[in-house]
Amino acid sequence: DIQLRGGESTFKQVDREQALTGLMRINLLKRMESSIHSFAMTVEKLLRNVDRLLELIEHKGENYNPDLSIEDIDPDDNQLEDLLIGNKVKVLLQDMDLLKWAQDLKDDREKLAELLHEAKMITSERDAKLADLKEIIQAKINHPLNPDNKKVVVFTAFADTAQYLYQNLARWARQEFGVYAALVTGSGGNKTTMPKVHATDLNAVLTNFSPISKERAKVYPNMMGEIDLMIATDCISEGQNLQDCDFLVNYDIHWNPVRI
Repeated sequence: DIQLRGGESTFKQVDREQALTGLMRINLLKRMESSIHSFAMTVEKLLRNVDRLLELIEHKGENYNPDLSIEDIDPDDNQLEDLLIGNKVKVLLQDMDLLKWAQDLKDDREKLAELLHEAKMITSERDAKLADLKEIIQAKINHPLNPDNKKVVVFTAFADTAQYLYQNLARWARQEFGVYAALVTGSGGNKTTMPKVHATDLNAVLTNFSPISKERAKVYPNMMGEIDLMIATDCISEGQNLQDCDFLVNYDIHWNPVRI
């Protein structure tokens, strides 16, 4: 326990665990709010972790040592990896109530599997949020705020949501409106449908999205066309990267597009 305010209150381990549970719940809900794709990926990861823990519990007897104490071992010893559980705080597997823990994990696995099943049923063709975004992009392209400016930036905090959007918008935008699209995330894997633009060259992608503010004519005098749909994380939110764009959508929240 941790004493606070001169001993007037105590921050217990159970309080720490409840706070952590709350943070995990918020993160999961944020993933679901961002996109059903990101939510499904997170649920799949949680399921893999649950299965791994259940496997550890199942084989606990193989490594049981009654003389082993958490106070006498080095938690960072890789040879003890199968005997310990936890990240920052390590606990010996054999010191836990494994029967109750296994029951709780199996209950979690059942609920997570049901959530994953429901999430997988919502394909891109049935994704209402994605359909709404397409309508917004279409309206912007057909009725630009400023003459001939078709540019749209779609922001998301999650790289996998950005990838999901690019997969479902890039070809659609090109086929329906003749618009080139690009994907830029801080984790790499940038892409673009614009020919002769190397997606691995971030500056080239951004220059072809903002050709006026970044003076593309001086750098690529023979380049024709430009990127009008940018799907990105906040890694491009600084500098002159957005100055040619007048329309922004934050995909993660209950959003309204804004003029910028």
